[in-house]
Amino acid sequence: MADVELRGVRKRFDGTQVIRDVDLRIGDGEFCVFVGPSGCGKSTLLRLVAGLESVSAGSVHIGGEDVTARPPRERGIAMVFQSYALYPHMTVRENIAFGLEMGRARRAEIDARVRDVAGKLELAPLLDRLPKQLSGGQRQRVAIGRAIVREPKVFLFDEPLSNLDASLRVQMRIEIARLHQSMRSTMIYVTHDQVEAMTLADRIVVLNAGRVEQAGAPVELYRHPRNIFVAGFIGSTRMNFLAVRAEGGSEGTVAVSLPGGARLDVPVAGAGARPGEALTLGIRPEHVRLAGDGAALSGPVEVVEELGDEQLAYLRASDGTLLTARIPEGVRLREGQPGRFHLPPAACHLFREDGTALPRPRTDERD
Repeated sequence: MADVELRGVRKRFDGTQVIRDVDLRIGDGEFCVFVGPSGCGKSTLLRLVAGLESVSAGSVHIGGEDVTARPPRERGIAMVFQSYALYPHMTVRENIAFGLEMGRARRAEIDARVRDVAGKLELAPLLDRLPKQLSGGQRQRVAIGRAIVREPKVFLFDEPLSNLDASLRVQMRIEIARLHQSMRSTMIYVTHDQVEAMTLADRIVVLNAGRVEQAGAPVELYRHPRNIFVAGFIGSTRMNFLAVRAEGGSEGTVAVSLPGGARLDVPVAGAGARPGEALTLGIRPEHVRLAGDGAALSGPVEVVEELGDEQLAYLRASDGTLLTARIPEGVRLREGQPGRFHLPPAACHLFREDGTALPRPRTDERD
């Protein structure tokens, strides 16, 4: 096992800079997830760690050693790709053992390590099958086994579950989490899936246009996003955003006017906002309430999505904003009926025009 450190890493392709001054340390045994929109550079950054792409500037360190100029085979890493990349003419046993055989390991050692990995991944009954005789989930387990058997310092996963259907994704996510718990190896995982990121990660790194917007524990990014980009990207369903204006406030609060004229006193930490300053208020759908005291937004319920144990209701506010509320089981709304959504002040986030967040109090974790 080993830590991974990126120091001032940049990457250019044909004059276009796609990774911009990334400084990042991933601790020994940490499960770190890179997330971001398509084209943000998350897979490129993973490939720079692997040595599959060369850095344009900066350095890559694994286990305290500078590996910037080393090829992938000398970095102590193993990578699992989106495609299974199995040899179709080889059995499961032969696919898992291939890397060890190329490294000229002894046959007894190869057999012992293949049996151990097959046991961990529940592949023992499948060792003599060919890839075409396996399901998608089984193939991905073989690909993971091929990485594990090499006993690398660092595991790299590039969207390994994206080719699986929903039920298999859940199953494989659980298996990867269990694998990390048992091995405590350093793992870096690229995904666009919010649930994968929030459930697997010790730490999430949010990337945007080649820059690290924020890195932290999942709950930290969820409760205290540094800016409006992170707030809008982390969380499913997406955070609601409303254009508001500061009206003043007392110590520790900013008073804002909502669409429709209601006033809301939002708790903040540190400096507040100037009276008249244009702000954006954010609130997550799960924090919107149908009943409550104080400020609310009113309008028609335009769409109701029935999810069985809950509903997603969409209300059109007076300024035209479409607000999403997650409605618990037992409450039923109908499309076209008047709606009134309350916004608990402690669950609200405020952002300046440049997108930076006004810090929220950390003593209040009711959300």
